[in-house]
Amino acid sequence: MYRAILFGAALTVAGLGAVPAMAQDETPPPPCSTEEYRQLDFWVGEWDAMWVDADGTEQHGHNSITLDLGNCVVLENFNGNPGNTLLGRSMSMYAARHGAWKQVWMDNQGSYLPFTGGPEGERFILTMDRASDEAPYLRMVWENITPEGFDWRWQASQDAGETWADQWHIHYTRAE
Repeated sequence: MYRAILFGAALTVAGLGAVPAMAQDETPPPPCSTEEYRQLDFWVGEWDAMWVDADGTEQHGHNSITLDLGNCVVLENFNGNPGNTLLGRSMSMYAARHGAWKQVWMDNQGSYLPFTGGPEGERFILTMDRASDEAPYLRMVWENITPEGFDWRWQASQDAGETWADQWHIHYTRAE
């Protein structure tokens, strides 16, 4: 019996010795390192924003986009000044469990807007759930994306997404 216990202990010690070697060979990848988490990286940087108001006045603002929390979260800091008093922040993250991007926007106008979506062809689209059955469908669209600029559109649909109309169109160029 003593030999059986000794033999079992030897097997246990030998088996434990192999665990650290296996663990070293199978290091898990860092969090948020898959390609899905990099789909919004085109937006990261300092951006000059230009749009035309409903009255035809050209407006300018600035948007600063950074990565945070181990490159898992995309943080937006929008400043519509000098021509627009809108200040806003958003946090975006690829939610692997949902297989989609999630964003929440908050601003100095009291808005809290949650979005879901991701890449669709050459565009990146985030759509907001409707506040009520009577409310329009709303979405944000990034398109014409290049390393030096892109167009961002705030759009609404009155026909369940069959057609979309621009409510706000901002052209972004990378700040110097």
